[in-house]
Amino acid sequence: MSIILSDVSYRYGDTPLFGHVTLNVNAGERVALLGRNGSGKSTLLRLMEGSLTPTTGHVTRTGKLAYLQQLAALPEVAVIDAVQPIGLEQARRALSTAEARLGAPTPAHLEQYARAEEAYRLLGGYDAEHRAQIMLSELQLDPWQPTQSLSGGQRRRALLAQLLLTPADLYLLDEPTNHLDWPSLEWLEAWVKASPAAFLIVSHDRAFLDSTVTRCAELEGQTLREYPGNHTQAMDTKATLQAARARQYQAHERKVQALTQEMVSVRQRAASTDRYNPRRKKRGNKRFAKNNAQNVAQTLARRAQALERRVDRMQAPEQLRSDCQLLHLHLSSADHCAAEILTCQGVDITVGEVSVLKNVHLHVRRGEKIAVVGPNGAGKSTLLNALLGLLPLSAGTIYRGPVGVQRAGQHNDELDAFATQQDALLAADPTLSTHQLFGILRRLGLPQRPDHAVRALSGGQRTRLALARLSVTKAGLLVLDEPTNHLDVPAIEALEDVLHAYDGTVIFASHDRHLVAQVATRCWWVEDGHVVDLGETLRD
Repeated sequence: MSIILSDVSYRYGDTPLFGHVTLNVNAGERVALLGRNGSGKSTLLRLMEGSLTPTTGHVTRTGKLAYLQQLAALPEVAVIDAVQPIGLEQARRALSTAEARLGAPTPAHLEQYARAEEAYRLLGGYDAEHRAQIMLSELQLDPWQPTQSLSGGQRRRALLAQLLLTPADLYLLDEPTNHLDWPSLEWLEAWVKASPAAFLIVSHDRAFLDSTVTRCAELEGQTLREYPGNHTQAMDTKATLQAARARQYQAHERKVQALTQEMVSVRQRAASTDRYNPRRKKRGNKRFAKNNAQNVAQTLARRAQALERRVDRMQAPEQLRSDCQLLHLHLSSADHCAAEILTCQGVDITVGEVSVLKNVHLHVRRGEKIAVVGPNGAGKSTLLNALLGLLPLSAGTIYRGPVGVQRAGQHNDELDAFATQQDALLAADPTLSTHQLFGILRRLGLPQRPDHAVRALSGGQRTRLALARLSVTKAGLLVLDEPTNHLDVPAIEALEDVLHAYDGTVIFASHDRHLVAQVATRCWWVEDGHVVDLGETLRD
């Protein structure tokens, strides 16, 4: 299987999304497709899959292709029926029709049956249900659970199961790690590495890309550039190239400046020499002196013109585009607070009639950065809400020291209380001036009107507004639930840097293993109703 993009471009109306894209994905390769939100990654996958036609250029496909969309629907049936290989039901009906016609066999009927049986066999029809049960067990899904009752993470795992049960030579995966917990991420990593198929993967999970891919292609500035290695290696190579190109560009600018200065000096000398003044000459052949001065002036003028042409011919070295829209986030220094931030003693939490957490004992000191990790649905968000006092306790006590708290929920639900961006920011810091409001919105790539409605923001913009609120608060404790939701890799890396440098206390739930490794000083594992303090074990 291979897929070849030859000089492909695509436009939305009159707006170019990308152009002159050339990319080859060969059998067995694992390639990451990188780029900021909105750069065109999903569009490029749809061009490869065939549901879109390029404005210019050609897409050549060989072999079988399977495509996992970023947003896809499941039929409202039992999970085991929903994850059957794509096209299997149609192949099953075709085989049944062909079998029925064998009652009066003719050469045409026999040929029809042979084709239908081969199609059914290639889709794995004979052992499809057995393979589906095994995969659903590995992904911790109930085969008989109705799809309409699945959580976001469960739906994503079901879609993955459907895709991976479909035999293919090339898999196009658009954000396959969205909503997956750590065990599911590790299972998917192992499956991708063991598969003989080729993969083109769009993902913001840097740890997943580091583990699975061997080449990266990045959409940036409407062009596609390729780098060898996994994500970390590719970004290191890009940084090295950017530094080298920057040095070349600076050397070019210094040379242009020197030649321009020389050109200006020569022109000034030419103009000065051409202004012949006979009174300043000694007695003698003044006509000769005048002609000589004019000759020198002409020579200098020609030299100045030659220097100008030389400057015009000098082409600046191409610079790798640095992302000017990178999220710029600077957290304020936290106000001084007591050393004891939070203590849980024998805490039980029941939601409805379900016991979610029991006998929880935890301790948090000033300056710690604690990652809350564990499977989907284990109770991580419940724990964070209880620590904030948003849920009643069934038993035990939670002591919260005298410290300011700033919260960012998993779905940024705290923003629903505000009508505009200005309201949300002023609630975090009432002292902000209008000038500061505009600066904050500009730095974080948000709409440049403070009165822009919160309800009109996209998912990524809501996350950025929540982070903007964090950037102005002086709270000593930040409680963040999946803060990387809807953020692209550059924004996640910016968040990672500022959380690492923040001098207050942070408690955050995240499935981003790279973020946990870089930021957390301790980890709490939540599973089966218990919270276990792992120290730095999981972080390492």
